[in-house]
Amino acid sequence: MIPRNGAPPKAQEWAAGQITRFGDKIKGVVAANDGTGGGAIAAFKAAGVQPVPPVTGNDATIAALQLIIAGDQYNTISKPSEIVAAAAAKVAVELIQGKKPQASTTLYNTPSQLFTPAVITAKNIKAEIFDKKIQTYAQVCTGEYTAACQKLGIEK
Repeated sequence: MIPRNGAPPKAQEWAAGQITRFGDKIKGVVAANDGTGGGAIAAFKAAGVQPVPPVTGNDATIAALQLIIAGDQYNTISKPSEIVAAAAAKVAVELIQGKKPQASTTLYNTPSQLFTPAVITAKNIKAEIFDKKIQTYAQVCTGEYTAACQKLGIEK
């Protein structure tokens, strides 16, 4: 597991140490976010590990989507900010109006609003990211990723 506060360079450094220590015993990486996942992928590539073991991330960043399209990252988690922001705005308005915010459920004795994130892989990236207009071809399918996007049916 990559350290929680690992920015990509720090994650790459940490993962490189683990590769040196454990080598081919590493079967995958579960990263707290896409930046740390990308750092781990960079470490595997720098060490010449082929194929890169499955790496998971979180946040559906453009860099992670590109790594998924290229076949280097297994998955990421998409939590569309519009949905989360709209719910947060609703709570803020209710608080300003002196109302008690409404929650759809309770989690650990705390009123909560839960959302269902999407697990994004190469198999569903077109439907979950591009067809839903979360990101566009122009944003993601640049340079070296153009051919891989087209291979997955992602087009302008």
